[in-house]
Amino acid sequence: MKNIYKYIVFDFDGVVCDSTNECMVTAWNSWERFNMRNEFRLGINDFNKIEIKNFRDLRPYVRGASEYYIIMRSINDPEIKIENQKDFDDLRNKWKSNFNKFKTIFFEQRERLRNNNLNYWIDLHIIFNDVIIAMKKIHKEKRLLIATLKDKKSVMLILQKYGISIRQEDILDQEKITTKLEALDHFVLKKKILKEDLCFIDDNITHLIEPNNNNYKVFLSGWGSTLMEHKKKAIQYNIRVLENVDEEIL
Repeated sequence: MKNIYKYIVFDFDGVVCDSTNECMVTAWNSWERFNMRNEFRLGINDFNKIEIKNFRDLRPYVRGASEYYIIMRSINDPEIKIENQKDFDDLRNKWKSNFNKFKTIFFEQRERLRNNNLNYWIDLHIIFNDVIIAMKKIHKEKRLLIATLKDKKSVMLILQKYGISIRQEDILDQEKITTKLEALDHFVLKKKILKEDLCFIDDNITHLIEPNNNNYKVFLSGWGSTLMEHKKKAIQYNIRVLENVDEEIL
């Protein structure tokens, strides 16, 4: 059977793995440093059930490291309520002057956590096994690309543990892109292909609308913690929600 797409582009957090635990620890440590405090948490056992629930409820709205500032500030202020993507984006516009500083601290704290215990750090990411199996097949066929607002080093370390040694040039991360449309345009140019030669999978509908409007084939991943709000919006934009990485796109 001939492959439908020459390349399949994956987002990482929320599509390949549930990174909520790692992001929670890193974001908490970043918030401490941002506020000139020095307490450092090593793992999820340092959090209580309420802290975990509050963070996990808001995590699917996040599109990049800087936006964890919104989560941390909001869960530390009981008067702030976030009930949908619009609420989250309104705070994004209101607080964006703090983002660059927080983002820098976030990646510093991720590196600190990773250096403390690499294997534990990797295991904070809960892999979606079916996705990894599909990615191994796609990688073997030299059709695997990744576009993520995570950092490239993290992606490569995690994938290596699960037997996927992807080339650096096949990953576009937060240092190279600010939007997923930029990533797809880059891959089309670099690989000398047409837009219809690739498809893109992401767990956040806000990353998919712009590429969809620019004639890319995109899919919203329906596994993991994808918000029902995002699934409904995908239907409005005629974007298919994938419940698994199925043969139709492989």
